[in-house]
Amino acid sequence: MTEAETRTAVRAVNPGDLPGVRAQLRGVAADLAAGLNCLWLVTDAMVESGLADELYRGALFGSPVRVDVPAPASARAREAEPGAEPGWGTAPVAEETAGEGEWWADPDELPFLDLPDDGFDLDLGWSLAARPPRVPAPREERAGPRHDPHGLLARLGKELSVGADEAVAALVAPGRDRRPVVGVRAWAENDGGTGTATGAGTGASAGAGTSTGTGARAGGGPDSGPPGGPPGGPRGAGVERLFRLLAAAVRAAGLPPGERPRLLVVARLRDLPDSLPDELRNGVGDTAVHWWWGALGRLDTATAIAPILDHGPDTSGRDRDPLRERIHRALRTETVVEICGPDLELARSLALEWDGSQHTLGAALGRCLARTPVPDPADCPPLRRIGALLRPGAELRQAWAAGAVVSWEGRLRAHVAVWHPATPTAGPGDADARARLTALVSQAQQRVLAPWIEEARQRLAARALGHLNRPVAALVADHADRPPAHLGAAPERAFLELQVGELLRAHVSGALALPPDDARLLRLLVTARNVLAHRSVLYDRTLDELCAELSRADLRAP
Repeated sequence: MTEAETRTAVRAVNPGDLPGVRAQLRGVAADLAAGLNCLWLVTDAMVESGLADELYRGALFGSPVRVDVPAPASARAREAEPGAEPGWGTAPVAEETAGEGEWWADPDELPFLDLPDDGFDLDLGWSLAARPPRVPAPREERAGPRHDPHGLLARLGKELSVGADEAVAALVAPGRDRRPVVGVRAWAENDGGTGTATGAGTGASAGAGTSTGTGARAGGGPDSGPPGGPPGGPRGAGVERLFRLLAAAVRAAGLPPGERPRLLVVARLRDLPDSLPDELRNGVGDTAVHWWWGALGRLDTATAIAPILDHGPDTSGRDRDPLRERIHRALRTETVVEICGPDLELARSLALEWDGSQHTLGAALGRCLARTPVPDPADCPPLRRIGALLRPGAELRQAWAAGAVVSWEGRLRAHVAVWHPATPTAGPGDADARARLTALVSQAQQRVLAPWIEEARQRLAARALGHLNRPVAALVADHADRPPAHLGAAPERAFLELQVGELLRAHVSGALALPPDDARLLRLLVTARNVLAHRSVLYDRTLDELCAELSRADLRAP
Protein backbone atom coordinates (compact mmCIF):
# COMPACT_ATOMS: atom_id res chain seq x y z
CA MET A 1 0.00 0.00 0.00
CA THR A 2 1.39 3.41 -0.95
CA GLU A 3 1.83 6.28 1.50
CA ALA A 4 -1.19 8.14 0.10
CA GLU A 5 -3.39 5.04 0.33
CA THR A 6 -2.26 4.40 3.89
CA ARG A 7 -3.06 7.92 5.01
CA THR A 8 -6.39 7.98 3.18
CA ALA A 9 -7.45 4.80 4.98
CA VAL A 10 -6.80 6.32 8.41
CA ARG A 11 -9.93 6.28 10.51
CA ALA A 12 -11.32 9.71 11.32
CA VAL A 13 -11.38 10.89 14.92
CA ASN A 14 -14.75 10.47 16.62
CA PRO A 15 -16.24 13.97 17.08
CA GLY A 16 -17.19 13.05 20.64
CA ASP A 17 -13.48 12.72 21.44
CA LEU A 18 -12.69 16.35 20.57
CA PRO A 19 -12.28 18.70 23.55
CA GLY A 20 -14.55 21.40 22.14
CA VAL A 21 -17.35 18.94 21.44
CA ARG A 22 -17.08 17.48 24.93
CA ALA A 23 -17.27 20.98 26.41
CA GLN A 24 -20.49 21.72 24.51
CA LEU A 25 -22.00 18.39 25.57
CA ARG A 26 -21.09 19.10 29.19
CA GLY A 27 -22.76 22.50 28.99
CA VAL A 28 -25.97 21.04 27.57
CA ALA A 29 -25.97 18.23 30.15
CA ALA A 30 -25.48 20.71 33.00
CA ASP A 31 -28.44 22.83 31.86
CA LEU A 32 -30.67 19.78 31.50
CA ALA A 33 -29.67 18.59 34.96
CA ALA A 34 -30.59 22.03 36.33
CA GLY A 35 -34.12 21.65 34.98
CA LEU A 36 -33.74 23.87 31.91
CA ASN A 37 -34.93 23.17 28.40
CA CYS A 38 -32.14 23.33 25.82
CA LEU A 39 -32.22 24.65 22.27
CA TRP A 40 -28.99 23.75 20.48
CA LEU A 41 -28.47 25.65 17.22
CA VAL A 42 -26.18 24.11 14.61
CA THR A 43 -25.15 24.99 11.06
CA ASP A 44 -26.65 23.60 7.87
CA ALA A 45 -23.50 21.65 7.02
CA MET A 46 -23.58 19.85 10.38
CA VAL A 47 -27.02 18.45 9.58
CA GLU A 48 -25.99 17.41 6.07
CA SER A 49 -22.83 15.67 7.30
CA GLY A 50 -24.60 13.82 10.13
CA LEU A 51 -22.60 15.58 12.87
CA ALA A 52 -25.75 17.24 14.25
CA ASP A 53 -27.39 13.85 14.71
CA GLU A 54 -24.31 12.56 16.54
CA LEU A 55 -24.39 15.56 18.87
CA TYR A 56 -28.12 15.08 19.43
CA ARG A 57 -27.63 11.46 20.41
CA GLY A 58 -24.67 12.27 22.62
CA ALA A 59 -26.64 14.91 24.52
CA LEU A 60 -29.92 12.98 24.77
CA PHE A 61 -28.53 9.58 25.63
CA GLY A 62 -26.58 11.07 28.51
CA SER A 63 -29.91 11.43 30.35
CA PRO A 64 -31.05 8.31 32.21
CA VAL A 65 -34.74 8.98 31.46
CA ARG A 66 -35.39 10.18 27.94
CA VAL A 67 -37.91 10.19 25.11
CA ASP A 68 -36.48 10.26 21.59
CA VAL A 69 -39.32 11.58 19.43
CA PRO A 70 -39.07 9.75 16.08
CA ALA A 71 -38.94 11.67 12.84
CA PRO A 72 -42.10 11.98 10.74
CA ALA A 73 -42.89 9.05 8.50
CA SER A 74 -42.10 11.06 5.37
CA ALA A 75 -38.63 11.95 6.64
CA ARG A 76 -37.90 8.33 7.58
CA ALA A 77 -39.03 7.18 4.15
CA ARG A 78 -36.64 9.62 2.51
CA GLU A 79 -33.77 8.36 4.63
CA ALA A 80 -34.58 4.74 3.79
CA GLU A 81 -34.96 5.30 0.04
CA PRO A 82 -31.58 4.74 -1.63
CA GLY A 83 -30.38 7.71 -3.62
CA ALA A 84 -33.29 9.91 -2.59
CA GLU A 85 -32.62 13.61 -2.54
CA PRO A 86 -33.68 15.52 0.59
CA GLY A 87 -37.19 16.81 0.22
CA TRP A 88 -37.93 14.89 -3.00
CA GLY A 89 -39.12 11.49 -4.14
CA THR A 90 -41.41 10.50 -1.28
CA ALA A 91 -45.07 9.79 -1.42
CA PRO A 92 -47.27 11.74 0.97
CA VAL A 93 -48.45 9.95 4.06
CA ALA A 94 -52.09 8.95 3.88
CA GLU A 95 -54.43 11.14 5.84
CA GLU A 96 -57.02 9.86 8.26
CA THR A 97 -60.21 8.55 6.70
CA ALA A 98 -63.44 10.32 7.38
CA GLY A 99 -65.23 9.28 10.51
CA GLU A 100 -63.91 7.37 13.50
CA GLY A 101 -63.71 3.65 12.68
CA GLU A 102 -65.88 4.12 9.58
CA TRP A 103 -65.02 3.10 6.02
CA TRP A 104 -66.80 3.97 2.83
CA ALA A 105 -65.98 3.61 -0.86
CA ASP A 106 -66.80 5.56 -3.97
CA PRO A 107 -68.73 3.21 -6.34
CA ASP A 108 -66.90 4.72 -9.31
CA GLU A 109 -63.65 3.38 -7.91
CA LEU A 110 -64.77 -0.20 -7.25
CA PRO A 111 -62.55 -2.78 -8.99
CA PHE A 112 -63.61 -4.05 -12.42
CA LEU A 113 -63.80 -7.82 -12.74
CA ASP A 114 -63.42 -9.24 -16.24
CA LEU A 115 -65.77 -12.28 -15.86
CA PRO A 116 -66.86 -14.62 -18.71
CA ASP A 117 -70.23 -13.82 -20.22
CA ASP A 118 -71.87 -17.26 -19.89
CA GLY A 119 -75.43 -16.12 -19.29
CA PHE A 120 -75.31 -16.40 -15.53
CA ASP A 121 -75.80 -13.40 -13.32
CA LEU A 122 -73.28 -13.12 -10.55
CA ASP A 123 -74.33 -11.05 -7.58
CA LEU A 124 -71.28 -9.86 -5.69
CA GLY A 125 -73.33 -7.59 -3.46
CA TRP A 126 -71.97 -4.47 -5.05
CA SER A 127 -75.24 -3.28 -6.47
CA LEU A 128 -76.30 0.09 -5.12
CA ALA A 129 -79.81 -0.07 -6.57
CA ALA A 130 -81.31 -1.60 -3.44
CA ARG A 131 -80.06 1.09 -1.09
CA PRO A 132 -78.69 4.55 -1.42
CA PRO A 133 -74.93 4.96 -1.09
CA ARG A 134 -73.63 5.74 2.36
CA VAL A 135 -72.29 9.21 2.39
CA PRO A 136 -70.24 10.00 5.49
CA ALA A 137 -71.47 12.71 7.72
CA PRO A 138 -69.35 15.85 7.89
CA ARG A 139 -66.41 15.22 10.14
CA GLU A 140 -66.80 16.76 13.57
CA GLU A 141 -63.85 18.85 14.60
CA ARG A 142 -62.48 18.16 18.02
CA ALA A 143 -62.51 20.86 20.59
CA GLY A 144 -59.29 22.77 20.10
CA PRO A 145 -56.97 22.75 17.10
CA ARG A 146 -56.92 20.15 14.42
CA HIS A 147 -55.45 16.78 15.35
CA ASP A 148 -52.70 15.64 13.01
CA PRO A 149 -51.82 11.94 13.40
CA HIS A 150 -48.32 12.57 12.08
CA GLY A 151 -47.58 15.77 13.97
CA LEU A 152 -44.96 16.29 16.64
CA LEU A 153 -47.33 16.02 19.59
CA ALA A 154 -48.99 12.94 18.12
CA ARG A 155 -45.63 11.19 17.83
CA LEU A 156 -44.65 12.31 21.32
CA GLY A 157 -47.96 11.01 22.65
CA LYS A 158 -47.38 7.68 20.96
CA GLU A 159 -44.05 7.36 22.75
CA LEU A 160 -45.85 8.11 26.04
CA SER A 161 -48.79 5.79 25.15
CA VAL A 162 -51.30 8.64 25.22
CA GLY A 163 -53.07 10.74 22.63
CA ALA A 164 -51.68 13.93 21.15
CA ASP A 165 -53.94 16.11 23.31
CA GLU A 166 -52.69 14.40 26.47
CA ALA A 167 -48.96 14.32 25.63
CA VAL A 168 -47.93 17.48 27.50
CA ALA A 169 -50.26 16.72 30.41
CA ALA A 170 -48.71 13.27 30.75
CA LEU A 171 -45.24 14.80 31.09
CA VAL A 172 -46.29 16.92 34.08
CA ALA A 173 -48.87 14.53 35.57
CA PRO A 174 -48.45 13.84 39.29
CA GLY A 175 -47.10 10.46 40.22
CA ARG A 176 -44.15 10.43 37.83
CA ASP A 177 -41.05 9.69 39.83
CA ARG A 178 -38.58 10.83 37.19
CA ARG A 179 -39.32 13.35 34.47
CA PRO A 180 -37.83 12.59 31.07
CA VAL A 181 -35.77 14.66 28.68
CA VAL A 182 -37.74 14.89 25.42
CA GLY A 183 -35.45 15.02 22.38
CA VAL A 184 -36.52 16.56 19.05
CA ARG A 185 -34.57 16.85 15.81
CA ALA A 186 -36.04 20.06 14.44
CA TRP A 187 -34.60 19.58 10.94
CA ALA A 188 -36.63 16.36 10.61
CA GLU A 189 -39.79 18.17 11.75
CA ASN A 190 -39.29 20.79 9.07
CA ASP A 191 -38.14 18.40 6.35
CA GLY A 192 -41.54 17.70 4.86
CA GLY A 193 -42.93 21.23 4.96
CA THR A 194 -43.10 23.54 2.01
CA GLY A 195 -43.97 26.70 3.83
CA THR A 196 -41.51 29.46 4.55
CA ALA A 197 -41.71 32.36 6.88
CA THR A 198 -40.13 35.71 7.26
CA GLY A 199 -40.81 35.89 10.94
CA ALA A 200 -42.01 33.91 13.89
CA GLY A 201 -45.66 33.82 12.99
CA THR A 202 -48.49 35.86 14.38
CA GLY A 203 -49.21 35.42 18.02
CA ALA A 204 -49.15 36.90 21.44
CA SER A 205 -45.71 38.47 21.43
CA ALA A 206 -45.55 41.94 20.07
CA GLY A 207 -42.97 42.62 17.42
CA ALA A 208 -42.47 38.92 16.78
CA GLY A 209 -42.53 39.34 13.03
CA THR A 210 -44.92 38.14 10.39
CA SER A 211 -45.29 34.97 8.42
CA THR A 212 -47.59 33.45 5.90
CA GLY A 213 -50.28 31.26 7.35
CA THR A 214 -51.51 30.75 10.87
CA GLY A 215 -49.22 31.76 13.71
CA ALA A 216 -47.75 29.07 15.91
CA ARG A 217 -48.89 30.74 19.09
CA ALA A 218 -52.54 31.11 18.21
CA GLY A 219 -54.68 28.17 19.21
CA GLY A 220 -52.49 26.64 21.89
CA GLY A 221 -52.89 22.95 21.20
CA PRO A 222 -51.43 20.09 19.21
CA ASP A 223 -49.88 20.49 15.84
CA SER A 224 -51.91 22.39 13.33
CA GLY A 225 -50.59 20.69 10.23
CA PRO A 226 -48.14 18.23 8.77
CA PRO A 227 -44.46 18.29 9.67
CA GLY A 228 -43.04 21.73 9.16
CA GLY A 229 -46.49 23.29 9.02
CA PRO A 230 -49.10 23.29 6.28
CA PRO A 231 -48.20 24.67 2.88
CA GLY A 232 -47.74 28.38 3.36
CA GLY A 233 -47.62 27.98 7.18
CA PRO A 234 -44.84 29.00 9.54
CA ARG A 235 -41.71 26.91 9.79
CA GLY A 236 -41.10 25.21 13.09
CA ALA A 237 -44.65 25.78 14.30
CA GLY A 238 -44.83 22.39 16.04
CA VAL A 239 -41.52 22.88 17.86
CA GLU A 240 -42.44 26.38 19.01
CA ARG A 241 -45.85 25.20 20.20
CA LEU A 242 -44.28 22.36 22.18
CA PHE A 243 -41.95 24.80 23.93
CA ARG A 244 -44.83 27.08 24.87
CA LEU A 245 -47.26 24.34 25.90
CA LEU A 246 -44.70 22.63 28.10
CA ALA A 247 -43.70 25.93 29.73
CA ALA A 248 -47.34 26.70 30.51
CA ALA A 249 -47.97 23.20 31.84
CA VAL A 250 -44.90 23.30 34.10
CA ARG A 251 -45.95 26.66 35.53
CA ALA A 252 -49.50 25.43 36.09
CA ALA A 253 -48.25 22.28 37.84
CA GLY A 254 -45.82 24.27 40.00
CA LEU A 255 -42.97 21.82 39.40
CA PRO A 256 -39.58 22.79 40.89
CA PRO A 257 -36.56 22.76 38.54
CA GLY A 258 -35.35 19.34 39.67
CA GLU A 259 -38.68 17.68 38.91
CA ARG A 260 -39.51 19.14 35.51
CA PRO A 261 -39.66 17.42 32.14
CA ARG A 262 -37.22 19.10 29.78
CA LEU A 263 -36.92 19.60 26.06
CA LEU A 264 -33.74 19.07 24.06
CA VAL A 265 -34.18 20.50 20.57
CA VAL A 266 -31.31 20.50 18.07
CA ALA A 267 -32.12 22.78 15.14
CA ARG A 268 -30.86 24.88 12.29
CA LEU A 269 -31.92 28.50 12.08
CA ARG A 270 -34.19 27.76 9.14
CA ASP A 271 -36.04 25.12 11.17
CA LEU A 272 -37.45 27.71 13.58
CA PRO A 273 -39.28 31.03 13.55
CA ASP A 274 -36.75 33.85 13.32
CA SER A 275 -37.51 35.34 16.72
CA LEU A 276 -37.80 32.11 18.71
CA PRO A 277 -34.12 31.71 19.77
CA ASP A 278 -34.03 35.23 21.23
CA GLU A 279 -37.43 34.82 22.89
CA LEU A 280 -36.32 31.58 24.53
CA ARG A 281 -33.02 33.12 25.64
CA ASN A 282 -34.91 36.03 27.20
CA GLY A 283 -36.90 33.80 29.49
CA VAL A 284 -39.67 32.01 27.63
CA GLY A 285 -40.00 28.53 29.10
CA ASP A 286 -36.80 28.51 31.19
CA THR A 287 -34.70 27.58 28.18
CA ALA A 288 -30.93 27.72 27.66
CA VAL A 289 -29.95 28.47 24.07
CA HIS A 290 -26.64 26.98 22.92
CA TRP A 291 -24.99 28.03 19.65
CA TRP A 292 -22.38 26.04 17.77
CA TRP A 293 -20.31 29.20 17.85
CA GLY A 294 -16.68 29.16 18.93
CA ALA A 295 -17.12 25.53 19.92
CA LEU A 296 -13.99 24.26 18.18
CA GLY A 297 -10.48 25.60 18.60
CA ARG A 298 -6.94 24.86 17.54
CA LEU A 299 -6.66 21.78 19.70
CA ASP A 300 -9.78 20.26 18.14
CA THR A 301 -8.58 20.70 14.56
CA ALA A 302 -5.07 19.51 15.43
CA THR A 303 -6.54 16.43 17.13
CA ALA A 304 -8.73 15.69 14.10
CA ILE A 305 -5.78 15.65 11.68
CA ALA A 306 -3.23 14.02 14.01
CA PRO A 307 -3.94 10.42 12.82
CA ILE A 308 -3.30 11.49 9.22
CA LEU A 309 0.02 13.15 9.96
CA ASP A 310 1.08 10.24 12.17
CA HIS A 311 1.00 7.98 9.09
CA GLY A 312 3.88 9.61 7.26
CA PRO A 313 6.52 7.90 5.11
CA ASP A 314 8.35 4.97 6.68
CA THR A 315 11.81 6.13 7.73
CA SER A 316 12.66 3.17 9.97
CA GLY A 317 15.56 2.15 7.73
CA ARG A 318 17.09 5.61 7.36
CA ASP A 319 19.13 7.99 9.50
CA ARG A 320 16.45 10.04 11.21
CA ASP A 321 16.63 13.48 12.80
CA PRO A 322 13.90 13.44 15.47
CA LEU A 323 14.06 17.15 16.24
CA ARG A 324 13.87 18.13 12.59
CA GLU A 325 10.92 15.78 12.03
CA ARG A 326 9.16 17.18 15.08
CA ILE A 327 9.52 20.79 13.93
CA HIS A 328 8.37 19.97 10.39
CA ARG A 329 5.36 18.05 11.68
CA ALA A 330 4.44 20.90 14.04
CA LEU A 331 4.73 23.40 11.17
CA ARG A 332 2.54 21.28 8.94
CA THR A 333 -0.08 20.79 11.66
CA GLU A 334 -0.22 24.45 12.61
CA THR A 335 -0.41 25.56 8.97
CA VAL A 336 -3.41 23.33 8.28
CA VAL A 337 -5.07 24.46 11.52
CA GLU A 338 -4.48 28.14 10.80
CA ILE A 339 -5.88 27.93 7.27
CA CYS A 340 -8.88 25.66 7.84
CA GLY A 341 -9.95 26.84 11.27
CA PRO A 342 -12.88 24.80 12.65
CA ASP A 343 -13.74 23.18 9.30
CA LEU A 344 -12.70 19.65 10.22
CA GLU A 345 -13.59 18.11 6.88
CA LEU A 346 -11.50 20.65 4.96
CA ALA A 347 -8.63 20.25 7.45
CA ARG A 348 -8.61 16.50 6.99
CA SER A 349 -8.70 16.90 3.21
CA LEU A 350 -5.81 19.38 3.22
CA ALA A 351 -3.74 17.22 5.56
CA LEU A 352 -4.15 14.36 3.11
CA GLU A 353 -3.49 16.45 0.00
CA TRP A 354 -0.61 18.72 1.04
CA ASP A 355 2.96 17.37 1.18
CA GLY A 356 4.20 20.11 3.54
CA SER A 357 6.11 22.17 0.95
CA GLN A 358 5.36 25.87 0.82
CA HIS A 359 5.35 26.06 -2.98
CA THR A 360 2.60 23.41 -3.26
CA LEU A 361 0.27 24.76 -0.57
CA GLY A 362 -1.88 27.07 -2.73
CA ALA A 363 -2.58 24.44 -5.38
CA ALA A 364 -3.35 21.77 -2.76
CA LEU A 365 -5.76 24.10 -0.98
CA GLY A 366 -7.53 24.89 -4.26
CA ARG A 367 -8.02 21.20 -5.01
CA CYS A 368 -9.45 20.61 -1.54
CA LEU A 369 -11.88 23.52 -1.86
CA ALA A 370 -13.03 22.20 -5.25
CA ARG A 371 -14.08 18.81 -3.89
CA THR A 372 -15.16 19.68 -0.34
CA PRO A 373 -18.56 21.20 0.50
CA VAL A 374 -17.81 24.83 1.28
CA PRO A 375 -19.94 27.98 1.64
CA ASP A 376 -20.65 30.36 -1.21
CA PRO A 377 -18.55 33.56 -1.00
CA ALA A 378 -21.76 35.54 -1.54
CA ASP A 379 -23.04 34.26 1.82
CA CYS A 380 -20.42 36.24 3.75
CA PRO A 381 -21.22 39.89 4.55
CA PRO A 382 -18.44 42.42 5.15
CA LEU A 383 -16.92 41.92 8.60
CA ARG A 384 -16.73 45.34 10.25
CA ARG A 385 -15.12 44.06 13.43
CA ILE A 386 -12.87 41.20 14.44
CA GLY A 387 -14.10 40.48 17.95
CA ALA A 388 -16.60 37.63 18.34
CA LEU A 389 -19.33 37.80 20.98
CA LEU A 390 -20.92 34.87 22.78
CA ARG A 391 -23.36 34.30 19.89
CA PRO A 392 -23.62 35.55 16.29
CA GLY A 393 -25.35 38.88 15.90
CA ALA A 394 -28.50 39.24 13.84
CA GLU A 395 -26.52 40.50 10.84
CA LEU A 396 -24.25 37.42 10.86
CA ARG A 397 -26.67 34.60 11.62
CA GLN A 398 -27.47 33.59 8.08
CA ALA A 399 -23.77 33.68 7.18
CA TRP A 400 -23.02 31.56 10.25
CA ALA A 401 -25.75 29.06 9.31
CA ALA A 402 -24.20 28.73 5.84
CA GLY A 403 -20.71 28.27 7.33
CA ALA A 404 -19.33 31.46 5.78
CA VAL A 405 -18.52 33.14 9.13
CA VAL A 406 -17.21 31.42 12.25
CA SER A 407 -15.93 32.34 15.68
CA TRP A 408 -12.33 31.17 15.83
CA GLU A 409 -10.24 31.63 18.97
CA GLY A 410 -12.47 34.52 20.10
CA ARG A 411 -12.45 36.37 16.76
CA LEU A 412 -14.70 36.61 13.75
CA ARG A 413 -13.31 34.89 10.72
CA ALA A 414 -14.48 34.32 7.16
CA HIS A 415 -14.20 30.79 5.85
CA VAL A 416 -11.18 30.30 3.61
CA ALA A 417 -13.48 29.51 0.65
CA VAL A 418 -14.82 33.08 0.84
CA TRP A 419 -11.51 34.59 -0.26
CA HIS A 420 -9.43 31.76 -1.77
CA PRO A 421 -10.55 30.54 -5.22
CA ALA A 422 -10.75 26.84 -5.94
CA THR A 423 -9.00 27.49 -9.26
CA PRO A 424 -6.25 30.12 -9.57
CA THR A 425 -7.04 33.25 -11.54
CA ALA A 426 -4.87 36.07 -12.75
CA GLY A 427 -6.11 39.27 -11.21
CA PRO A 428 -6.41 41.35 -8.04
CA GLY A 429 -8.52 38.68 -6.36
CA ASP A 430 -5.81 36.09 -6.75
CA ALA A 431 -3.17 38.49 -5.45
CA ASP A 432 -5.32 39.23 -2.41
CA ALA A 433 -5.80 35.51 -1.80
CA ARG A 434 -2.04 34.93 -1.94
CA ALA A 435 -1.44 37.77 0.51
CA ARG A 436 -4.02 36.43 2.97
CA LEU A 437 -2.67 32.90 2.65
CA THR A 438 0.86 34.18 3.26
CA ALA A 439 -0.29 35.96 6.43
CA LEU A 440 -1.89 32.79 7.77
CA VAL A 441 1.16 30.66 7.01
CA SER A 442 3.38 33.28 8.67
CA GLN A 443 1.21 33.19 11.80
CA ALA A 444 1.49 29.42 11.87
CA GLN A 445 5.27 29.58 11.54
CA GLN A 446 5.49 32.18 14.31
CA ARG A 447 3.50 30.00 16.69
CA VAL A 448 5.82 27.04 16.07
CA LEU A 449 9.23 28.65 15.56
CA ALA A 450 9.18 31.58 18.01
CA PRO A 451 9.77 29.35 21.09
CA TRP A 452 12.57 27.48 19.29
CA ILE A 453 14.24 30.74 18.20
CA GLU A 454 14.10 32.18 21.72
CA GLU A 455 15.45 29.01 23.34
CA ALA A 456 18.29 28.87 20.80
CA ARG A 457 19.09 32.56 21.50
CA GLN A 458 19.33 31.94 25.23
CA ARG A 459 21.66 28.95 24.80
CA LEU A 460 23.76 30.82 22.21
CA ALA A 461 24.15 33.86 24.49
CA ALA A 462 25.24 31.63 27.37
CA ARG A 463 27.93 30.01 25.20
CA ALA A 464 29.01 33.39 23.80
CA LEU A 465 30.11 34.56 27.27
CA GLY A 466 33.19 32.39 26.79
CA HIS A 467 34.09 34.02 23.45
CA LEU A 468 34.25 37.75 24.34
CA ASN A 469 37.07 39.95 22.98
CA ARG A 470 36.02 42.98 25.08
CA PRO A 471 34.80 43.51 28.64
CA VAL A 472 31.19 42.42 28.92
CA ALA A 473 30.06 45.80 30.31
CA ALA A 474 31.59 47.67 27.36
CA LEU A 475 30.08 45.23 24.85
CA VAL A 476 26.59 45.65 26.34
CA ALA A 477 26.93 49.43 26.37
CA ASP A 478 28.06 49.54 22.72
CA HIS A 479 25.70 46.98 21.14
CA ALA A 480 22.51 46.85 23.21
CA ASP A 481 19.79 49.03 21.68
CA ARG A 482 18.01 49.40 25.01
CA PRO A 483 20.22 48.21 27.88
CA PRO A 484 18.03 47.03 30.79
CA ALA A 485 18.37 49.66 33.50
CA HIS A 486 17.71 47.22 36.34
CA LEU A 487 20.72 45.15 35.26
CA GLY A 488 23.23 48.00 35.15
CA ALA A 489 25.18 46.51 38.05
CA ALA A 490 25.10 43.02 36.54
CA PRO A 491 26.59 43.26 33.02
CA GLU A 492 26.75 39.49 32.52
CA ARG A 493 22.99 39.16 33.14
CA ALA A 494 22.44 42.09 30.80
CA PHE A 495 24.52 40.33 28.12
CA LEU A 496 22.26 37.25 28.38
CA GLU A 497 19.29 39.51 27.47
CA LEU A 498 20.82 40.64 24.15
CA GLN A 499 18.65 39.84 21.11
CA VAL A 500 19.94 37.91 18.11
CA GLY A 501 20.46 41.07 16.03
CA GLU A 502 22.54 42.67 18.78
CA LEU A 503 24.62 39.52 19.18
CA LEU A 504 25.25 39.42 15.42
CA ARG A 505 26.41 43.05 15.39
CA ALA A 506 28.82 42.29 18.21
CA HIS A 507 30.15 39.29 16.31
CA VAL A 508 30.58 41.22 13.07
CA SER A 509 32.39 44.08 14.84
CA GLY A 510 34.86 41.67 16.40
CA ALA A 511 33.75 42.20 19.99
CA LEU A 512 32.47 38.64 19.99
CA ALA A 513 34.30 35.73 18.30
CA LEU A 514 31.79 32.91 17.88
CA PRO A 515 32.77 29.49 16.51
CA PRO A 516 31.68 28.91 12.89
CA ASP A 517 28.75 26.61 13.88
CA ASP A 518 27.35 29.12 16.36
CA ALA A 519 27.87 32.00 13.93
CA ARG A 520 25.95 30.14 11.23
CA LEU A 521 23.09 29.40 13.65
CA LEU A 522 23.05 33.05 14.77
CA ARG A 523 22.68 34.29 11.20
CA LEU A 524 19.80 31.88 10.58
CA LEU A 525 18.08 33.02 13.78
CA VAL A 526 18.34 36.65 12.69
CA THR A 527 16.95 35.83 9.24
CA ALA A 528 14.04 33.82 10.64
CA ARG A 529 13.15 36.46 13.22
CA ASN A 530 13.18 39.30 10.67
CA VAL A 531 11.09 37.38 8.13
CA LEU A 532 8.46 36.39 10.67
CA ALA A 533 8.37 39.86 12.24
CA HIS A 534 7.23 41.26 8.88
CA ARG A 535 4.55 38.53 8.47
CA SER A 536 6.42 36.92 5.63
CA VAL A 537 7.00 33.21 5.13
CA LEU A 538 10.11 31.12 5.61
CA TYR A 539 10.41 28.97 2.53
CA ASP A 540 11.43 25.35 2.36
CA ARG A 541 15.20 25.76 1.99
CA THR A 542 15.50 28.23 4.88
CA LEU A 543 13.29 26.04 7.05
CA ASP A 544 15.39 22.97 6.33
CA GLU A 545 18.62 24.83 7.18
CA LEU A 546 17.12 26.27 10.38
CA CYS A 547 15.84 22.90 11.57
CA ALA A 548 19.18 21.25 10.81
CA GLU A 549 21.13 23.92 12.74
CA LEU A 550 18.75 23.76 15.71
CA SER A 551 19.19 20.00 15.82
CA ARG A 552 23.01 20.24 15.68
CA ALA A 553 23.03 22.98 18.32
CA ASP A 554 21.15 20.73 20.74
CA LEU A 555 23.90 18.13 20.36
CA ARG A 556 26.70 20.59 21.15
CA ALA A 557 27.97 20.95 24.70
CA PRO A 558 26.78 24.11 26.47
